[in-house]
Amino acid sequence: MPVTNLRNPLKRGKDPEPREPEHSDPESPERSPTGQKRPRHDPTSPLCAECQAFDLDNYFDKAPSVLEAWRNGELKAGVKPRSTPVRAKDGSWYFEDAVPIHYFEDRLKPDTKCPLCQLFRQMRVQPDKHEKYKLLALPSSESWLFQIDLLKEWKEMWDKLQDSVFMIVVPDLEWLPPMGHEHTWIEKEVPSVGMICRLRADEAPEELMRPRVLRNEVDLGLVRDWLDNCMKKHGNACRSRTSDDVVERGFRVIDCEADPPTVEVQPWGVPYAALSYVWGTSPEDQVEWPRTVLDAVGATKDIGLRYLWVDRLCINQSDGDEKAYLVSKMAAIYEAAEVTIVAAAGNGAGHGLPGIRDTPRRPQPHYTLDSGNALVSTLRDPRRDILESSHWTRGWTYQEGILSNRRIVFTEHQVYWECRNMAAQESIDTKLFHRFSQVEELADDDGAANSKVLWKEREDEELVMADFMLGGIFKGDASSGGPFCSTEGSVHTGGDDPYRLDYGFPPHLSATLRAQLRGLNEHIRAYSHRRLTHGTDSLPAFLGITSMYRRFPELYLLHGLPLYLDGSVPACSTTQVTFAMSASGWYHRSSIQPETTFISEPCSRRPHLPSWTWAGWEGPVSWRAPPAIEHCSNMTDMIDAISAKQPPHPLWVAEFHVFNSAPLAENNMPARTVRLRECHSGEALDAEQPDAIVLQNPYVLKYSTRHPVSESKKKWDWTARAGRVGSRSVQSDQNVPWDTKQYRIAGRLSFVAMSVEMTEEEWTKKHFDGELVSVLMYATRWNPEEQSGHGGAHFMTLRKVRSFRGRTSIWERVGVLYLVIPKVSLDKCVTGDDLLRQAPVERREMTVIIE
Repeated sequence: MPVTNLRNPLKRGKDPEPREPEHSDPESPERSPTGQKRPRHDPTSPLCAECQAFDLDNYFDKAPSVLEAWRNGELKAGVKPRSTPVRAKDGSWYFEDAVPIHYFEDRLKPDTKCPLCQLFRQMRVQPDKHEKYKLLALPSSESWLFQIDLLKEWKEMWDKLQDSVFMIVVPDLEWLPPMGHEHTWIEKEVPSVGMICRLRADEAPEELMRPRVLRNEVDLGLVRDWLDNCMKKHGNACRSRTSDDVVERGFRVIDCEADPPTVEVQPWGVPYAALSYVWGTSPEDQVEWPRTVLDAVGATKDIGLRYLWVDRLCINQSDGDEKAYLVSKMAAIYEAAEVTIVAAAGNGAGHGLPGIRDTPRRPQPHYTLDSGNALVSTLRDPRRDILESSHWTRGWTYQEGILSNRRIVFTEHQVYWECRNMAAQESIDTKLFHRFSQVEELADDDGAANSKVLWKEREDEELVMADFMLGGIFKGDASSGGPFCSTEGSVHTGGDDPYRLDYGFPPHLSATLRAQLRGLNEHIRAYSHRRLTHGTDSLPAFLGITSMYRRFPELYLLHGLPLYLDGSVPACSTTQVTFAMSASGWYHRSSIQPETTFISEPCSRRPHLPSWTWAGWEGPVSWRAPPAIEHCSNMTDMIDAISAKQPPHPLWVAEFHVFNSAPLAENNMPARTVRLRECHSGEALDAEQPDAIVLQNPYVLKYSTRHPVSESKKKWDWTARAGRVGSRSVQSDQNVPWDTKQYRIAGRLSFVAMSVEMTEEEWTKKHFDGELVSVLMYATRWNPEEQSGHGGAHFMTLRKVRSFRGRTSIWERVGVLYLVIPKVSLDKCVTGDDLLRQAPVERREMTVIIE
């Protein structure tokens, strides 16, 4: 029966009354859930008059049926919200599918004495940016914790669970309808403050999601449950090792059961926990046994382990040889730990682990209603706390977190668990749905093969968290590209947003080469944002990450750049072309927006490494560029084509050698070089240890003048998806503002990125004066499916360091240049020489050495 007694939810200014359909007999909103008459105003109550009349229990009880009726078009108002975003007159996008519960107007002020208003004030989305706010209700299944389309696909898994309701305090903007919320708020804004959920005092049916009320102390019993769950279900995935490396000497651990705890030598293989933390610089951080270490000792003992490894105590800091040896074994130490305790709160070792012993943690907003039920904040998503912590900014802690198989992360608010196959948080109680890590082929009734995952648990199977559950942030060796890549061959064009939501976990040891390369690029990007006290640690602090990529023996990392040492055709080899792609495939970019066509970043050199590797610079790195260039996708396509003896046509690759630059210091040329076209194994590279490139008579950019593209002739239009990850999104037809500046060089659309600060005019002038030169590395057609058959010419931009001998000069890489070659031009090309004629280049008789 349709709902006929619901106040029009489109009417602004009065709170709607959530009521059941006519055939039910709901309690009056003027009565408490216990049936007692609710007074209009009680002067002795700590609540304000508005909150006294605000029957939240009634709203939580009725909201699910109202939501269902609303979405079925059964309301008197005749409103059936759209499942996709709606575009406002100003071009903004929003959803209109929530139940409006209350309009606060402007009463959520700092000086409010009402405890319920204080709770709502603490839970505001975009706090202090707006005057008016409203309270909306939505199903728990539509929170950011679940990917909507996949959750619906597997509804039979959770059909017996009640889909509870959560509420959010959002800006009450004039252009938004009462039930409206901006399309990014649920995934971008609400996780930074959390949701308001109700915790019933009586026995309630099992719900898809409910809050936990946190004590001052961490519930380590819950942590033990997570650990047991992992050990029983996850098989070898959460015991993985990148190598069989062992610590043969100097392995010490803290005996947490001793009183006081003591450091002792133990044989390699004893079960232990490890601690990952920031040392810090304050006096409290510098004591021998700082608070964080002592708290970790207590936590280790309480989760059932006896030994704890902490670098400052378990490495003899005064023995240089032993320290160097154990630092080289860091990857093995963190991989072999039963669990790693991550201190993501505070700025140093003196801060402690919030919720352990007497170290306080921030209180959880909550309020107990007259009924005994509680309104509880789920707190901000702990992933946000971790991503914004000091721990996340340090270079050495990066591989500690990534290489650990299981992590217990302490934030200022709560504790968070992440292993290879599961993520969970203390403040939210949700069933940890798992699936088999491998898909089984079942037969339909007609006998046709049908891929379906069996959800029945079997002891001999490795389980992984379901794909519709929000995944983790400590990424493994592979990346699918998250919601931006729908298929294996897709190009990830979603930018480098650190808050991007990824759902599920990749199956253990089943990643493709494309996923591995994308994973490596993601690690380089994330690691390049970290800070190192010593620039010389840029590669040593990343060696543990590179060790994860041994599954593909052909994948070789030269000073951190990925090469593929296998396969060749007459025109080139994979070694030659993948080096060209990698050396010209990265650039510096601090902004997450991918649409800027001229970028200049003031980055610092690390002179102990070559300028042509990202590790030779300090600064945030990206591997994606407009219009939709993704290094790992293009490189994988190239590897597949050459390995199949069918390289893409047309294709042109520069001819270059690599060598060790030590003789240059004495003004001598190297006695030998390695020609990459003929290099098919890493042995030659290991023996030579090359750190310089030499090109004879290279092709260079002929023209450097950049001509602006008129509005009517723009060729690059960027549009972003509006809506939620999954099915509830649409392709926006609104161009983003960064594409207003587009330039052509000799008729070709251009993208420029520099690792040194300069203006666009300086870029042109320095090319004209010979201070800069852009050398062509390769040119080819991009992925036809993703790029409409277009291709490009990829250059490294070099800055002259000094003259060497005659026509030989030494240069350093300071940027990249990409020129788009349209399909109509590529279709005319058969050979590499044909392709050169489509690029504005000229051959220059000189020898270029790039250090």
